[in-house]
Amino acid sequence: MQNSNAIQSFVIVGGGTAGWISAAILARNLPSQNVQITLIESPNVPTIGVGEATIPSMVDLLRYLKIPLDDFIQKTNATFKLGIEFTNWLTLDHKYWHPFGHVGNHIDGKPFYQHWLKHHLNDGSFQFCDFSPAVHLARQNRFFIQNTQQKTPLNDAAFALHFDATLVAEYLKQYCLKLGVKRVESHVCDVISDERGFISTLHLTHSNLKGASKQISADFFIDCSGQNALLIGKKLRIAYQNWQHFLPVDKAVVAQSKLGPNIPPYTKSIAEKSGWRWQIPLQNRMGNGYVFCSDFCSDEQAIEVLQNNVDNLLSEPRIIKFTTGKREKSWYKNCLAVGLSAGFLEPLESTGIYLIMKAMLNFIELMPDKTCPAHNTDEFNRLMDNEFINIRDFIVLHYCLSKRTDSAFWQMWQTLTIPAELKQKIQLFENFGRLYHNPQDLFAQDSWYAIYAGMGKNPNQYDPFIDFSNFPVIEKAFKQSYHLLLQSAAHAPMHNEFLQVNAEK
Repeated sequence: MQNSNAIQSFVIVGGGTAGWISAAILARNLPSQNVQITLIESPNVPTIGVGEATIPSMVDLLRYLKIPLDDFIQKTNATFKLGIEFTNWLTLDHKYWHPFGHVGNHIDGKPFYQHWLKHHLNDGSFQFCDFSPAVHLARQNRFFIQNTQQKTPLNDAAFALHFDATLVAEYLKQYCLKLGVKRVESHVCDVISDERGFISTLHLTHSNLKGASKQISADFFIDCSGQNALLIGKKLRIAYQNWQHFLPVDKAVVAQSKLGPNIPPYTKSIAEKSGWRWQIPLQNRMGNGYVFCSDFCSDEQAIEVLQNNVDNLLSEPRIIKFTTGKREKSWYKNCLAVGLSAGFLEPLESTGIYLIMKAMLNFIELMPDKTCPAHNTDEFNRLMDNEFINIRDFIVLHYCLSKRTDSAFWQMWQTLTIPAELKQKIQLFENFGRLYHNPQDLFAQDSWYAIYAGMGKNPNQYDPFIDFSNFPVIEKAFKQSYHLLLQSAAHAPMHNEFLQVNAEK
């Protein structure tokens, strides 16, 4: 017996990465003969284009959508990403890594970090990320995809992608069209709701639908209209929680430049006087940006910083404004906000695509009928609130541990109030290096350890149980492990070579 209230039609407002990922996940799960999916894409609206770096969940998404990795890489100018190299965040000229994958392995049932901490507190010479396979590959500009059937010291490395966001949107559009998604090129000029307050119909300025209809109705609407938030914000009036008191940066200047001879398999994040710069390598160019706080830096000064640090620009710098925060409810009645309409967290840890993907996967898990019962929407909003808060805390961690006082921006961070949840996590960590257990946290324990260790935040004492392990034997194993990782990485292909082989397949 079929549910007479089953949703039979979806309308997605907005294209770009958010719109086409949403459409792809819906189309992957809902047979086109039973459910109609329509995406309305405004003509000549440029994408923001800052989301060109990802985390390993992007590779998981491609597998989920059954998209061949090599085909995707070729058609989106993609490169591989093993992690992020952070420069000047703790102090000037200091560097550290946030790698993907595991760092070391549990020893005697205790986290590797605890054994490394004892090594460190006993004046050991190894850094925490010296035991990351991803870091060893990244330092040598090397990359390969591990054969899961063959055990090597590098198997614990994970990877993500850098890519051209515009090409990705086009790739996913073609994927969706083949699965029966309908595309309408038009602007939404009015939004109509019914007596329940549910959205019922969109009025369009024009339409390429058969019959030249200038309106479209559906059972459920997904708002991917970016910061305009046409449905969730302007029509349904769901308020936006401003988090700039926690993350004060509010603008970015972006530009593309020519690529050097070597393509690094990682993102670079370089702290500046009023924010930080990124470098994201693609196959055909380098993506550059300077994320800054307008309270301490004018647009003209930000452009100058970018131009002084980037050679061979291919495009004119452009300014992007944003407000860090999230919608009070991402899902309200029969409208789901995805992407920038749901919230924005600065791209420091490349989490924008993840939040799009996670919203849609959670929605699939909680798929409603036409009534959109409150318990469904409440659970979805609880899950997405946790995602945003966890990522927010992880980003704030990079700033609040800095020891820089060389500019007004960094001086502000010495006294800025941090979220209560993060303060609790730091206080727990200060006691024996223990981490707050949160199974819903996107970032695994090794990621938190990497930022703490990289930013010089180490407890004064390690877990007392570590003393039950044979310390001299572990110290010897540290040396062997480090040199084995170093040698194994040296035998991997150069990143450029690996991309070239992939392109020739």
